[in-house]
Amino acid sequence: MSDSPSVPSRAGPVWSPWRSIVAFALVSLAADMVYEGMRSLAGPLLGELGASALTVGVITGAGEAVALVLRLLTGTWADRSQRHWALTVVGYGMTAVCVPLLAVTPFLGTAGLAVAATLILLERTGKAVRSPAKSALLARMASGTGRGKGFGVHKALDQVGAFAGPLLLAAIAAATGMLWPGFAVLAVPGVLSMLLLAQLRRRAPIVVQPDVEEADGVLAARSTRSVGVRVLGLDLPVAFHVFSAAVALTTAGLTTFGVISYRLV
Repeated sequence: MSDSPSVPSRAGPVWSPWRSIVAFALVSLAADMVYEGMRSLAGPLLGELGASALTVGVITGAGEAVALVLRLLTGTWADRSQRHWALTVVGYGMTAVCVPLLAVTPFLGTAGLAVAATLILLERTGKAVRSPAKSALLARMASGTGRGKGFGVHKALDQVGAFAGPLLLAAIAAATGMLWPGFAVLAVPGVLSMLLLAQLRRRAPIVVQPDVEEADGVLAARSTRSVGVRVLGLDLPVAFHVFSAAVALTTAGLTTFGVISYRLV
């Protein structure tokens, strides 16, 4: 029997579920250092490149919108193609490449702002590409350990990286008086995240795939529904839509940290 697209080839001993979960959490820790570090200084960097507060708000706001809204497509893509590993690797790779490249934007003259904006949007696209696929893989790995425990360990280490990245960039900026060296240093955790992810992909336990016929039946049933029902979730309970509207209104009142950090400096 041939492997499904999400099952990697084996090149060594298979890790236990807990070891795989911790390894995945360390991947997220390193990647979070990269992209949360970038988000902490995106506003000042764009300002240094000549952006106004409005431009900073548009770029960082569009980036967050892409990272969230695009998941509606990438999540469906991951489920239909069953290429969860491939999408996870591509998504993390986009972050590992795009963020360190921001270090060269101050040396590009008038093109620096456009390049920086493109790199920020591409990094946020990478977040959208990997997040649904990564969550699906993690859920399968944690099926034997308890999904609550598995996601708890993953999220705890994930938040360590989210704290360490901005702290590292703040220290480098304070020591050098410049922003670009911090982005260059983020190449180190970016490379580490990709190396560990490659090792995890080879050693992770083969997760139990959903029954193919059952999954095909579910997808076929979904495809018969109207576009409005599938996209807008019109078949979901009223309470879901009320909750979603409340969250949307709350989020609409937020200001991206890019604008806040721009004003701070």
